[in-house]
Amino acid sequence: MSTINKIWFVLFFFGYLVAGATGRVEATTLALIASMEESVKFTLGIIGFLAFWSGLLRIAEAAGLTRKLARMLHPVLRHLFPRLPCDSPAVGAITLSLAANLLGLSHAATPLGIKAMQELEKVNSIPGQVSDEIAVYLALILGGISLVPSTIIAIRAQAGSVQPSAVILPILITAIAGTSVALLTHFTIKKTRKGE
Repeated sequence: MSTINKIWFVLFFFGYLVAGATGRVEATTLALIASMEESVKFTLGIIGFLAFWSGLLRIAEAAGLTRKLARMLHPVLRHLFPRLPCDSPAVGAITLSLAANLLGLSHAATPLGIKAMQELEKVNSIPGQVSDEIAVYLALILGGISLVPSTIIAIRAQAGSVQPSAVILPILITAIAGTSVALLTHFTIKKTRKGE
């Protein structure tokens, strides 16, 4: 049993103990059933929305949009990863991973991200330690830059938001700012270490 499961069990158990001690077992049970019903309705709504977006983005992927975006990203990545050879499989994996993330293709981005990390580890001069290339890649991926944040839009739509897609621009600006700060911090520290 994992730690999180133990925590939930303890919370549930003590909640029912308190409900029994205060004579509110029936009210607690009814509240629990109502919450479960709302959770199922909410989840089904999100599944429908995400299925639509995933289908749309899969069409874009099949139409070659991911590969075109990857070609556009390649010159930028050459500057961020100068020590990687042009024909390195790591560059290809990084490019495709970032392109998939930008398009909100999380189902495609995850295996591509794992492949990119494996390829970066192969060219790592000190295996098992975070190289400059791995640090830069993590900053790019963890920044979460996405042109279509479909999951957040789905949650907002299901929660009754009048304009669920109104968050696209703020999320994009925040993600770009966060990624830029992470990259600037990394390169500043790297430059400082070289100067010592």
